[in-house]
Amino acid sequence: MTAGASRLKQLIAVAKEGSSDKRRDLLRDITDVFMATPDRYTSSEMQHFDVIMSRVTEQVETSLRREIAEKLADVPNAPQGLIRQLAHDEISVAEPILRRSEALTEEDLMRVIKQRGQAHMRAITKRREVPETLTSELVERGGEDVLVSLAENQGAKFNPTSMEKMVNQSKSIKPLQKPMADRIDLPAPLLTKMYFFVSTALKKEILKRSDMLDPALIDEAVNTNRKKILTAAVRDAQSEVADARKYIADKIAANAINESLLKELIEMHRSTEFLLAFSHHVGIDPSTAQSILKDKTWESLAIACRASGLERPTFAKIVFGMQRDAEQQNKALRILDLYLKIPQEAAERVMRFWRVRAQSAAAVGAAERNAQPGKLARRAVG
Repeated sequence: MTAGASRLKQLIAVAKEGSSDKRRDLLRDITDVFMATPDRYTSSEMQHFDVIMSRVTEQVETSLRREIAEKLADVPNAPQGLIRQLAHDEISVAEPILRRSEALTEEDLMRVIKQRGQAHMRAITKRREVPETLTSELVERGGEDVLVSLAENQGAKFNPTSMEKMVNQSKSIKPLQKPMADRIDLPAPLLTKMYFFVSTALKKEILKRSDMLDPALIDEAVNTNRKKILTAAVRDAQSEVADARKYIADKIAANAINESLLKELIEMHRSTEFLLAFSHHVGIDPSTAQSILKDKTWESLAIACRASGLERPTFAKIVFGMQRDAEQQNKALRILDLYLKIPQEAAERVMRFWRVRAQSAAAVGAAERNAQPGKLARRAVG
């Protein structure tokens, strides 16, 4: 009889009696025996280990269950039933299992996510790898701590839908912004989307990644954006914006989208026409233009105008043509003083991100669904 089998018989005997001290001592002992050669037991012996250790573990105090969990967390072929039991235990016991155990299957982890609370979910986000199926469920069910921890884990895999949901959540959850912006797998269009609502410090971090974009892709994006505006202007016949679209289509055809027109449109409060003309002039889609015009710091507008070579008086006309409150007007005055100090090259790097935004199918689809120029213009321009 092997040592393991002999100990197993002892464990069965002790499990049947009521001595808690003997149960504690033998549970530690049998765990050490198992840990010594975990891959040498027969399937029958493993089954007995699993059943009896699970039963005894249920009957011991939390500190010992935690001790057992720590020992088994790094054993790939640990008893399945016991590992699942420990994974559903209170978090002080479950945490090492949820974070490290390879004995847990994806299905096991999914059950924990659905049946346990935020602390258990957060432990799962700390695993070396988190597959897409689990990530999607964590994004749906997780609170702030879970989402931040998930974003910080570069081993977590996101499908496009989950990634976009995380970016959308980061708009209201500020601690989520930096770990999302730091993700190497965050697509440029979503990184661009974040630029409009993150802090100035994080904006600078985002800019550092702009040099990774292919110049050919940027040129293609500019052409795509401009063709899209023209196509929509000709095709869309909604009564609310039909005249504005036709007006801009004619100006585009006549190559007459310029600074003079922009100043004229803003002065006449023709918000829809201005939005479309501004989009075309700087080479971005209307949805991105709306985000630029809604940025209350005025930084985005300053960068877009500077990168497009607009003169300071034109920038000033746009700024003061918008109906904003006194506080925002004061911010506008400050940024007017800084306008010419913004390096042209730096502004152009930012525009690389904004101009490729439309290359994302999801972004294009969202823009076409949501970018109703009349409503966008009124919200953005005031």
